[in-house]
This record gives sequence, C-alpha cells and structure tokens, in this order.
Amino acid sequence: MMKKSMLSKIAIIIPIILIALFVISACDSPEPRILTSFYYTPGGPFTTNVNDNDPRRRIRCTIVFEVVDERAIEELDEVVFKVRSSVLSVLGELTIPEITTHRDFEDISRRLIERINEDLPTDHDLFKQAYFTEFALE
Repeated sequence: MMKKSMLSKIAIIIPIILIALFVISACDSPEPRILTSFYYTPGGPFTTNVNDNDPRRRIRCTIVFEVVDERAIEELDEVVFKVRSSVLSVLGELTIPEITTHRDFEDISRRLIERINEDLPTDHDLFKQAYFTEFALE
C-alpha cells in the first residue's frame, strides 16, 4: 500500500518539478533586445547657396539626425539655431561635384556630424548620424 501511495506522490511531484524547471529556464533566457534610437529634426528644410560660380545655384534638403539619447533632444531644442547654423555652413561649402555624386552623401553626413559636434558647447558628442530625407539642387 505504501508503494502505491509513494508512486502516486512521485507521479504528482515529477510534473510539478518539470513545470517549475521550465518556468525557471524561461525566466533566465534573455529577452529579445529592442534597438532604441533617438532622432532629432532641427526645424524645416535647409536652403543655401552652393559653392559654385553661379550664385543662383542652391541646395535644398531636409535632414534627420540620430542622437545619443533622449536627453540630447531636450538639450538641442535650446540651441537649435546653432545646429542650423552649423548645417548651413557645411552645406554652403559643398561644390556641384560633391552634391551630384551619390557616393558623397556619406562624406557630407560625416562632415555635418563633425561640425555640429565641434560647434556645440558640450563635453561629449551628441550627434551620431545624419540622414537626408530630401536633397535637391536648384
């Protein structure tokens, strides 16, 4: 009689232990990591003259910047005029060949990020990447 009682207890305990082990292993597995990026748009489009012999040649573009964190967005809202000024400086230095060659967008993006990070009075770089959502030579 005791053996039956012991077997029935084991029959109940083993599934409980297996379920507990399954739950524990599920809790130990890392959750999928969600990539979080923060983006900053310094107002509307940028329009400036191009570094060219024809003073009527202009560039018009809209840029979205990837920044380091959410706090950077709040800081940048206070100095948006400095960000826009830095962008216009870089864009105004561009030549027609730089603008019309698609592969130079990476270089233009790099130059923008470097200039803005240099021009802002912070002890660390806030900008990571620049993305053009509109880019036209007029």
